[in-house]
Amino acid sequence: MILSKLGRPKYLFLLLLALSITIKVGVSLLLIPLKSEPTLLDHDEQEYYFLAGNLLNGNYEFNSRRTPGHVLLLAIFRLITFDNFKLTQLLSTVIFSLTAPLMYLLVRRVTDNNLLAMVVGVLTIIWPPYIYYGRSLYSETTALPIFTSFLIMLPKGSAVINKSEGNWIRWGLCGFVLGLCMLIRPMYLLFIPFVVLIVFLEEIQWSKALRRTIFLFGGCFLVVLPWSIYMTINAGVPILISANGGETIAGGLNPTLIKEGYQVVTMPDGRITWEGPGKWILMEKTGYLSEEELKLPYAQKDKLLRQRTREWILKHPSDALYLQGTKLLYMWGFYPFQLDKQTLLGSIPTVIALVLSIMSLIRFRQYTRHLVRFWTLPIFVSGLALISWGSWRFREPGDLGILALSSMFLLSVLFPSLKILRCVRGRNEQ
Repeated sequence: MILSKLGRPKYLFLLLLALSITIKVGVSLLLIPLKSEPTLLDHDEQEYYFLAGNLLNGNYEFNSRRTPGHVLLLAIFRLITFDNFKLTQLLSTVIFSLTAPLMYLLVRRVTDNNLLAMVVGVLTIIWPPYIYYGRSLYSETTALPIFTSFLIMLPKGSAVINKSEGNWIRWGLCGFVLGLCMLIRPMYLLFIPFVVLIVFLEEIQWSKALRRTIFLFGGCFLVVLPWSIYMTINAGVPILISANGGETIAGGLNPTLIKEGYQVVTMPDGRITWEGPGKWILMEKTGYLSEEELKLPYAQKDKLLRQRTREWILKHPSDALYLQGTKLLYMWGFYPFQLDKQTLLGSIPTVIALVLSIMSLIRFRQYTRHLVRFWTLPIFVSGLALISWGSWRFREPGDLGILALSSMFLLSVLFPSLKILRCVRGRNEQ
């Protein structure tokens, strides 16, 4: 009786949550030390941390590059921890720990397979990139569990279940949550085409799918539009989410990366990393702007960067294609491939999971509609790499997809009689 109760989803969710928090906090305290002071944070982390401090001190100023979501959350974390730097890092880690049990709920919702959901939940806890980046103050840390919640909340259509789910209120609420993701991490704005794809693939009636998409966008705009209006008024130019479009694309596509090539560097905290093709550099290093132009207002610099990046791409198409290729190879662990800790704990597991995911999509190809919430995620982040760079941080949503798909393939091989997709009714189940 007790064992049957412990096997219920809510208890398994709590078990995964406790395990996730224990492992991630334990790693932060015992294996990989937390940063001792804010100056040792990476550049983006520092900027978010100090903007949150400005907000707490009442001297926050308009910033067209950074959306308010993560800044506000960090300010709350600092307030809760009485502005203790290490406790703020730990609280951020605890929030990120929600991703694993939420992933359990998502996989269970998509497949109705409790064993598969548990396997994916455990893998999400011990996945090396999540353990490493889950300790950071990057915006991805707070955005990923909210994005996973969005995928769980999103109603299913009649193509994957017998009867469509959700009314206009629920669809609007889903849009609201997606809008929150955008205000925390602007890259989720680019997930909109994939949301539309999910809705239309999961619903047989296109007119119904269109209405649901409209309700979803309505909820999203309720969150995004006030910020967009505020940004546009203050910047003097139309801005939807963030003004760093030109800076983003220029940092990953420029002649400096080609000229300087691959090189090993040491970060302020002593960590050894590398720079070169596949990564991203600051606007002042791209070679696109003169010293005088660097003094211009940000919106003007961003416009110049977009223009000159396009001009460079048209004049040097082979170099641009080379850089795009290195971004994708870096994002998915194929480059740079050398015998170090990152390769052994990061690149090799990523490549294996990616290959198994492709094999899973082939094996379960007749269930493409049912698995759309998984296979769109690696495509989404690959698109992010092409307009920015191959960051493993940007890849975090994609990892959720490949962990789910690769686990499906492994379980189908290890347990041939197991029905992986129990949610599929009235057809030959896998």
